[in-house]
Amino acid sequence: MLKSLVILSLCLLCHAMSASDPRIDSLKKLGREKLIDLAIRKLNEPAFDPDQYDRIIVKASKESLVVEFRLAVVVKSKRRCYYDAVFVALAGQGGGRSIEGDCDEPEYYRRSFADQKKILFVFNAINKSDEIGHITDNTLPSGTSMEITDHGTYYEVVTDSWSTHSSFKVSTLTGRISDATHKHYARRHDEKDEFEVIQFP
Repeated sequence: MLKSLVILSLCLLCHAMSASDPRIDSLKKLGREKLIDLAIRKLNEPAFDPDQYDRIIVKASKESLVVEFRLAVVVKSKRRCYYDAVFVALAGQGGGRSIEGDCDEPEYYRRSFADQKKILFVFNAINKSDEIGHITDNTLPSGTSMEITDHGTYYEVVTDSWSTHSSFKVSTLTGRISDATHKHYARRHDEKDEFEVIQFP
C-alpha cells in the first residue's frame, strides 16, 4: 500500500513538473509587444527608458515568463556604473538586474555620444579587417554580444555567440586589429534552451 502511494505521488509530481503553468500560456497569447509593455509597467521605474536597451527578449519556459532588456554592446569604463541588463519576470522566477561597473547605486543605462563613438570605431575596424568578420548595418546578429573596454591606446574587445568566443585589440590610433583569438564552444546541434523565445505577434 505504501509503495503504491509513493509511486502515485511520484507520478503526480512528474506530471506537475512537466505541465505548463496556465498563467504562462495565457500571457504568451498576449504577444511580444504587449508583454514588453506589461514588463515596463511592472518594473515601474521612472528612470528606466526601454529605448536605451537595444536588445529586448521575451522568453518563456514551463515555469517562467521573463522579459529581458539588454545591451548588444556593453562599453566598460572605470568612471561609469550602470545596469547593462534588466530582467522582469511576469510569471515565475527570473527577475533582477545586471550591473556593469562597481558602485553602490548604479543607474539605468543612458546611451552617450562617447559610447556610440567607441562602438562605431570598433565596428568600422572589424569591417575593414579580414580576420574578424563583418557587421552588417552596424548591428550585431541576434544572439551575439560584445564588450568594449577602453585602455587608452587600444580597445579590448570580447564577443560571444552561441558557437564562438572571440577576443582582440583595436588600436585607438590606427584602427588596426591585433591579438585576435577565437574559441569554439562544443555545442550539439540538437541542444535546446529550456526557454522559448516569443517573437510574434
